Amino acid sequence: MLGKLIKYDFKAMFRSLYPIYVALIALTTVFSLMVKFNFDQGLLFTIFAFLFVAALNGSIIACVFFVVTRFSHGLLKNEGYLSFALPVSTATHILAKVINAIIWAFIEGLMLCVCMVIMGTVMGSIKEVAFFFQEVFRAFDLIERDVLVAVLQVIVFLILEMIASVCLIYAAMAVGHLFSKNQKMIAVAFLIVVFVLRSFLWVSLVDLTEVVAGPTHMFVDDLMLIIPPIVLTGLYATLTWFILDRRLNLE
Repeated sequence: MLGKLIKYDFKAMFRSLYPIYVALIALTTVFSLMVKFNFDQGLLFTIFAFLFVAALNGSIIACVFFVVTRFSHGLLKNEGYLSFALPVSTATHILAKVINAIIWAFIEGLMLCVCMVIMGTVMGSIKEVAFFFQEVFRAFDLIERDVLVAVLQVIVFLILEMIASVCLIYAAMAVGHLFSKNQKMIAVAFLIVVFVLRSFLWVSLVDLTEVVAGPTHMFVDDLMLIIPPIVLTGLYATLTWFILDRRLNLE
């Protein structure tokens, strides 16, 4: 059932986002061609440059907006009657929304990379793009193992932080739904409070790692990167589950 929920949400978001991505690729291609053939002056170029930048930023905003909208409409509004009528636990509903959000975050990143490749190919040449990637892979071969491990740790940390951020947004929406009025303002206030508390938490963790000395220092640093987002994700998800499972009011 989890797979069906993810598939349903994915299709719903795909219908909304694919026109934006098609427009982004088209504008990227046209903008790159104009630069390549020196049509980089005048009102027409300015218009296309503006549209390209707007589409680039708009795709990111749209992705976040539809991720939030799918959670709100699917679990907190009228569609929630149908969702919670299914033989699926509340935790499964939340997990499906989180997985769908992560999938679309990676798709958004992939689309931005595609735009970069299009610009590099059109403005330069396929050989130059291929040479660039060859040099990148060659550089990886020259990088020391410790550096690669550090890069991998940063990537894992960013993924965990992204998951924690998604769960935080869902928790804020759930908290706001507890109130009959000013739900959005309460959700935003919740986010601000959590961000402030997280800042104090990070400062405390940094101070703690500075106290640690000796051979365990690097190990503690690694734990300080990984453990906080995991713990926070669990707290946000638990809060969201409790509200949706015990305090949800769709009337």
